[in-house]
Amino acid sequence: MPLIQIFAKPPVEGKVKTRLIPDIGVSSATAVYRYCLAFTLGLIQSSTLDYEIWLSEAGEDPLFEGLNCRIQQGDDLGIRMHHALNHRLQTHPSDTVLLIGSDCLDLSVQHLNQAIEHLSTHDLILLPSYDGGFAMIACRVINRSIFDDVLWSSPEVLQQTLTNANRLGYRIHLLESVRDIDTLDDLNHYPALRKLIEFH
Repeated sequence: MPLIQIFAKPPVEGKVKTRLIPDIGVSSATAVYRYCLAFTLGLIQSSTLDYEIWLSEAGEDPLFEGLNCRIQQGDDLGIRMHHALNHRLQTHPSDTVLLIGSDCLDLSVQHLNQAIEHLSTHDLILLPSYDGGFAMIACRVINRSIFDDVLWSSPEVLQQTLTNANRLGYRIHLLESVRDIDTLDDLNHYPALRKLIEFH
């Protein structure tokens, strides 16, 4: 059975979308993140797939009320992702897991379904992002070394992850690239976000 894992942060001012703060301010950056997070939660809930939220830290927010939330474990993103993925696959070895972030407005239910379909013949599915990273990793097996020496938040993330996956002998499939929201240029591709920051 597929499980969606959503990596998210509590939408606390000054702790989310920090790369946007110099351009649009703390309040607007927080509003952008909250919009993206609400979009992601709505998308996953509409998919009818099972899901759980992995928070960077404990936080009280109405968006998480009544939802299955866990706390990420580890000192860097690779360790935290491996812990979450491995947690599910160790307890449910016949399952597949799709781990997504919470700042990609291009993500669709179609992407989720494509990943699930390709996992029947592949070990690892990645949804690349235009900035050189990835917006989703889906797998049916996971080895901690897949994230070895990955320079997070760099343009090399996808390629370094692929190099590790190839070394592990994984059967890999890449979906069509999407955009996530990190910079002012990214915002300009989404009129709803541009309109949102006008009111903050």
